[in-house]
Amino acid sequence: MGNYSQIDTILRNATHAKILLLDNNNLQFYYQYEDVLPKSEMFAPYDLVLIPGWVQAEYAHHARKSNYISNIPVPTYVIDEFEDYLPLLEYSDLKLLALFRLSSVHSEALQFFGRYRHLHAEELPDDWLEQFYDHGFTTKQTNTRITKKNAGEVSLVTLCFCLLHHYHTQIQHLTIASTDFGIIKIKDRVLQESQYAPFYGCFSAHPPISFLSTDVSIYRAVKQGTLAIQDIPRLRPNPKSAQYIQHHADYTSTLHSHVLTLDQFIVICNDTDNYTFIF
Repeated sequence: MGNYSQIDTILRNATHAKILLLDNNNLQFYYQYEDVLPKSEMFAPYDLVLIPGWVQAEYAHHARKSNYISNIPVPTYVIDEFEDYLPLLEYSDLKLLALFRLSSVHSEALQFFGRYRHLHAEELPDDWLEQFYDHGFTTKQTNTRITKKNAGEVSLVTLCFCLLHHYHTQIQHLTIASTDFGIIKIKDRVLQESQYAPFYGCFSAHPPISFLSTDVSIYRAVKQGTLAIQDIPRLRPNPKSAQYIQHHADYTSTLHSHVLTLDQFIVICNDTDNYTFIF
């Protein structure tokens, strides 16, 4: 069952809404380290937390994670791809198809969209979205659940732009809570292609999209004084791709984008006045 009507009630009269879109990898991280990253701190900056249906499918079998979600201290809703996305695009199948295509980079999805890319709206099968989720992802099935590789990330980016389309004057900014480094390029790709059919400039860089990776979450907690430096090795033991800005005394800055070791990350967290973490 969809939740479009509930989020529309919240957002239709909003003017400065701050929305967090939550991916499963970040959920796992927040759930695992709630003892040092309490929900009251992690979700405090946001007015609304939204979770795509296929992200929910990745954690729904886990009772404790589901309980964690139900106790997030701001309004939290699961947004169903099949019921809620089209109303956010004024029921334009062509726009939704194009958004899913631009958000997908794996071969199964590209093969799927190759069949439908040049069709007119009236030529699309009524169940094209169901077909996409059936055939556009690498699927694994166990005794307890079905998983579709990258389905959550694709749904997350698509939902982000559906919201920007429908509530661009009500949203102050959108934050994507994901640690998939490739999501930055996907976001930029959608913005670049949005100048052409079927969008014709209906998306823009405002309101802005930001990213809450696990590194940004740690860095933010250190800067706010809620996380101790000595806790970092437990939360981030391995090197990770990162993007951050180093500020210099002459008011210039340097953009860094590379794999960051634990020791390098701790150096940055010990000098938060001179760095800004992007991802």
